[in-house]
Amino acid sequence: MASPIPSFNEYLNFFLLFSALLGSLYAIGEFFSYHKNRKQILLGIIFLGTSYFLFNFYLISSGKIKWLYPLFLTDLPVVACLGVLLDEYFLTILEGKFRSFRRLSYRIVPLVSLFILIIIWNFLNQKSYFESLNQGQNPFLARPLFLVLPIILIYIWCMLRIFRRISKQIRWSTFRKNYTLRIGFTIVGFCLALSLYGLVTLANGGQMAHQFSGIAIGLFLCFLYVLRQSYPDFFLEVRKIVEEEKKEKISQISKLDRNQVRQKLQDLFETEKIYREEKLSLRELSERMDLSSHQLSEFLNTEIKLSFYQYTNLYRVNEAKEKIEKEPERSLLAIAYDVGFGSKSTFNEAFKKETGTTPREYREKILKKHPVRSIRS
Repeated sequence: MASPIPSFNEYLNFFLLFSALLGSLYAIGEFFSYHKNRKQILLGIIFLGTSYFLFNFYLISSGKIKWLYPLFLTDLPVVACLGVLLDEYFLTILEGKFRSFRRLSYRIVPLVSLFILIIIWNFLNQKSYFESLNQGQNPFLARPLFLVLPIILIYIWCMLRIFRRISKQIRWSTFRKNYTLRIGFTIVGFCLALSLYGLVTLANGGQMAHQFSGIAIGLFLCFLYVLRQSYPDFFLEVRKIVEEEKKEKISQISKLDRNQVRQKLQDLFETEKIYREEKLSLRELSERMDLSSHQLSEFLNTEIKLSFYQYTNLYRVNEAKEKIEKEPERSLLAIAYDVGFGSKSTFNEAFKKETGTTPREYREKILKKHPVRSIRS
C-alpha cells in the first residue's frame, strides 16, 4: 500500500517543476515589459532556456523522462545556447556592442540543428535506452562523447569570455570600493558556478546529481525574485556603475588632478582675466593649461557642466554687468569690447542668454535706481 505522505524525493521534484515555471514567468516578464529592448529580449531567452533546462532535470529526477523520451539529452544543446546568449548579454551590458540577431543566429542555428538531431537519435535508440534502464544501468553513461564534450567546451569557452570582459571593463579599484558592484558580481559568480556544476551533472548524469544541480539553480531563481522585489533598483544601480566605468575608461581626463586643473582654470579667468582677449579659443586656452583641446573640452563639459563658449561668456557677462552698474553712462559697445566681445550683436545675444534681458534693458533698470545726467549709447 502506497504511503499517503509524499516522500522527500517528491518534494524535491515538485520544487524542480516550480523552479521551471518560475523561470518561464521571468521570461514572460522580460518579453512583455513595457520598456522592452534588446537586452531584455536576450534575458528573456536566457530565462526561457533555464526554464527548459530545469524542466528536463525534473523529468530525469522524477523518472518521467521515459514518458517523454524524445527530450532525453536535449538539455545539452540548450546549455550551449545559454552559454552563447550569456556571452552576448554581457557583451551588450559591459561593452555596449550590439551584434545583429542575424549574426547571433550563426552561432545559435547549429545548436538548434543539434537539438533536432538529438531528438532523431533518441527515436533511433529508444529500444537500447529502455533495455539499459531495465537492467539497472545508468543510461547517461551510454551517451556519445561527441555530444557531451563539445557542449561542455562551448559553454566553458563562453564563460571564460565573460570573465575576460568583466576583468577588462571593471577596474579592481572600482570593484573593491563599490559595495553594490561587489554584490552584483558575486551574484554573477554564483550563477556561473551553478552553471559549471550543472555541466558536471551533464557529464556524470544520475538522478541525485540532477536533483542537487536543479535545486541549486531553482533556489538561485527564488533568490533573484526576492532581490528584485525587495530592491527593484539594484540591477539598475549596477548597470549605472558599469556605464560610468566605461565612460571613465575612455575618458581623456581620468589621469589628471582635477582639483589642480580647476584651480588653474580659475586663476586664468579670475586673476589674469584671460576671457578679455577677444580671440581667445579653446586651443589657445588648453595650451596655456598644458592640456589637449579634447582634455579641456571634456573637463569643462563633465566637471563644470559648461562648454568653452558658455564658460567664457559667463565671465564676460558678469564683468559687463559690474561695469554697467558702476559706469551706466558709458557706451555699451565700449563695455562689450572691454570684456572680450568682438561685436555688439554677440554681446547682446550672450548677455540676454545669461540674464534674460538685453544690456540696454539692464542699464535702464540701473538708471531707475541711480539716475545720472548724461547717457551715451
